[in-house]
Amino acid sequence: MQTWNVKSILDWAINYFKNKNIPQPRLSAELLLSSALNLNRINLYLNYNRILNQQELGIYKKYILKRLEHVPIQYILKEAYFRKIKLYVDSGVLIPRPETELIVERSFQLLKGNLDQGKINILEIGTGSGAVAISIAYEIGKELKISDSSWQIIATENNTDVLEIAENNAKSILDGSKFENIKFIECDLVPEKDSDFFKQYEKKINIVISNPPYISEEDYKNLPREVKEYEPKSALLAGKTGLEVYEKILSKIKSYLSPDLCYILFEIDPKVSIPLKEMSEDIISPKAIIVEKDHNQRDRILIIET
Repeated sequence: MQTWNVKSILDWAINYFKNKNIPQPRLSAELLLSSALNLNRINLYLNYNRILNQQELGIYKKYILKRLEHVPIQYILKEAYFRKIKLYVDSGVLIPRPETELIVERSFQLLKGNLDQGKINILEIGTGSGAVAISIAYEIGKELKISDSSWQIIATENNTDVLEIAENNAKSILDGSKFENIKFIECDLVPEKDSDFFKQYEKKINIVISNPPYISEEDYKNLPREVKEYEPKSALLAGKTGLEVYEKILSKIKSYLSPDLCYILFEIDPKVSIPLKEMSEDIISPKAIIVEKDHNQRDRILIIET
């Protein structure tokens, strides 16, 4: 029976993935082996001569077989990193993207100059794994130098199982006081006007954040296999134009927006930046709309000041 050490099996896996046209072969091989051995990626290279036992080899083989089917690494390992936190994810939730981290950063920047408004109420629509809401809760005290009594996050989701994932992530990541400052609500985008929630938060939301489904029917057909076959279609496909969910959100949130301070932040497909800006102007009549680019210089964040 062949003996495998870290270096030999890593070299083999990288070449195997390359030959099978698996995206990012080195990253795939390293992350999966790191998990199988319970090591971080740096320590893989500090343990090149470590011999894998049969149990470790079995785990790694199982991971490799799943990766050959183009299952995303995050779903294989049931974890995803987002800013400063590690989340549980499975195929029921969208994998958090680095581009979405920009929304969290931009939210802090917008709030830093507006901390005289009393309690800050943040609404995230379609929380998924909870990445955005939990990241804000995790970092807001340090970023804005405010106490936990100064902010509240409401995170909505229309799927019971997905909402449970978000809430469990929050419980495992946040300490007690921060966890208590997030409300998880199951509803279609936002609660209706006849709800107790509406009575409590009418004209009191200071920041609305959403990364809604924004892929058009035509673009959905051309998504990479890893995305189209494994990530939830409901979190990606918006409709014929890609604007459908944005329009619903803009129409439903108008009565929630604080007249003193309110920003709406959308993650967007670059293709919809111009029509979404025009739609926002028609529905909200805002003070200003800004489109900001991601690290690849593509339109990615639409900011509406109401």
